[in-house]
Amino acid sequence: MTDTVANTPTDTGEDTAALAARASRQLGVELDPASARPDDTGWDFRVTHIRAVDGTPWILRSPRRPEAARQLVVEGAVLAAVRDRVPVPVPDWRLHAPDLVAYPRLPGEPAGGEDPDTLVYGWSTDPLAHPAGYLEPLARTLVAVHATALEGADGAPLLPGPAPAGPDAVRTAIAARLARARAELPLPARGIRRWESWLDDDDLWPRRLTLVHGDVHPGHTLVVRPPAGPPVLSGLLDWANAAVGDPAVDFVDMLYAGGTEVLDRLLDAYRAAGGEVRAGMRAHVLARASFLWVHVALRGLDTGRPAWVRTALTRMAP
Repeated sequence: MTDTVANTPTDTGEDTAALAARASRQLGVELDPASARPDDTGWDFRVTHIRAVDGTPWILRSPRRPEAARQLVVEGAVLAAVRDRVPVPVPDWRLHAPDLVAYPRLPGEPAGGEDPDTLVYGWSTDPLAHPAGYLEPLARTLVAVHATALEGADGAPLLPGPAPAGPDAVRTAIAARLARARAELPLPARGIRRWESWLDDDDLWPRRLTLVHGDVHPGHTLVVRPPAGPPVLSGLLDWANAAVGDPAVDFVDMLYAGGTEVLDRLLDAYRAAGGEVRAGMRAHVLARASFLWVHVALRGLDTGRPAWVRTALTRMAP
């Protein structure tokens, strides 16, 4: 089953020159279309790297589908809430339209990338080699995000839309996704038993919800490489999946990308920075990571990407 593709500028055939011209008009900044470099690897957004005529690098993001466009409303609110709280830079949106976001590009390069077919991450920097420059500031950033107040001083909710449900809703939503996956996919029996046991274990599930980034992986972390010294975390990108949810979600992709050693170092740094690492949290992250492939398979069904479904089913196999 596929969903309807949003009428974004890229989807409707707006070429790079037209996109650059439209962004220039709305920004009041002259962008050079000859410098544009599209990046189509994102799941939810098409990205264009482009420079202004004064040499300043910019990022243009266009949503792929209607639900991605709706995510921009939440993402904008989250960025405004965390910008002055987190210890690393985050995108500073200068243009926020329903079908286009633009901001000056943050310094640095991604700490890794994801193969769009195999969904395997490759690191451009070793996350364990210099944890003081990468994992520790990332942990401090997550602590600040997870400690962000969910209501403003006036009592208004941080995020637009319906008030978030309680912690039990997290488990209920995952149970519903497992039920759907069992009906639509050939899930391995061993995996089903593990996920059902996980769902039944009250001790593993969060007692409270927090603000979460929702998509913390190497490709969304930027690093700069000084002339002398190790790489340093320089930014956290793509807050499109930010929500009120289970804080464990912000450790899953780093586990998948770097293995249990990266997870353990990140959890240690998170605890040292004042984050709560409750009993059972590591096991919960591991279970969430194994369930990640169920999410990927269903996402493949919903977006018409059979390669994702095949990859996910292969990864689930014993």
